[in-house]
Amino acid sequence: MLDDELRQCNDVAAFGPFRLFPKRRLVEKDGVPIGLSGRALDILILLTERAGEVVSKKELTTRVWPDVVVTEGSLRFHVGVLRKALGDGQTGARYVTNVPGRGYCFVAPILHDPIGPPTGQTFLADKTHNLPRQLTRLVGRDETIESISAQLLNQRFVTIVGPGGIGKTSVAISVATAVLAAFDGAIRFVDLGPLTDPQLVPSTLASLLGLPAQASYSASSLVKVLGQKRILLVFDSCEHVIEAASELAQQLIQGTPHVHILATSRESLRVE
Repeated sequence: MLDDELRQCNDVAAFGPFRLFPKRRLVEKDGVPIGLSGRALDILILLTERAGEVVSKKELTTRVWPDVVVTEGSLRFHVGVLRKALGDGQTGARYVTNVPGRGYCFVAPILHDPIGPPTGQTFLADKTHNLPRQLTRLVGRDETIESISAQLLNQRFVTIVGPGGIGKTSVAISVATAVLAAFDGAIRFVDLGPLTDPQLVPSTLASLLGLPAQASYSASSLVKVLGQKRILLVFDSCEHVIEAASELAQQLIQGTPHVHILATSRESLRVE
């Protein structure tokens, strides 16, 4: 019973540079707590619990104001406070979207997981993935997905390159889903879009591997962590941190025998 209670207290939702601890009512950005009003925090907790789903305005107001009748303007205000605190819309980062006439949806890739020991072995031993949920099925891309999947398994490192808005991320998620069995489910989706500091690229991956958020990581240290593990890493939206992403990818491919990398970028990573 004590272990279960401790695990619940340590539940964490990780997205971009943020970590949300619902039971502790705490939000951290890069390991540093950020100030967030109680109402905005309640909204964030509910939206992350239902990530990828549209939560109606009625359900949100009932949850956040259980004993008070409020106007829709109050909900809009606190959603605005939440978006501002998360930097929603800055440098391309998107977290909470408004679905007109329906409600709000948390759209960023998110990992729900209890905090494990600082060795990183919790995830590496537990074959799970954090691929974002596809809201719609891709049409007319079957041959592309099949071709990229084959290249990824044979060559270990593939980059999907193209201008913004053509669906690179959707294709990458579909490819990763197609090869799930080949990696026994050990896949990590690494969303680099929200990052503003290229030096945080290794630490972002480390966080998704279950390593402590307080420490700083280098590409070489992550090579040692992954070692002989067979895993697929999906580096999404590399273009604005291209040098750091390229350096990390190159060292992982050269330093490990079984790590595979699928990247999306507006320009080639130019990795040997």
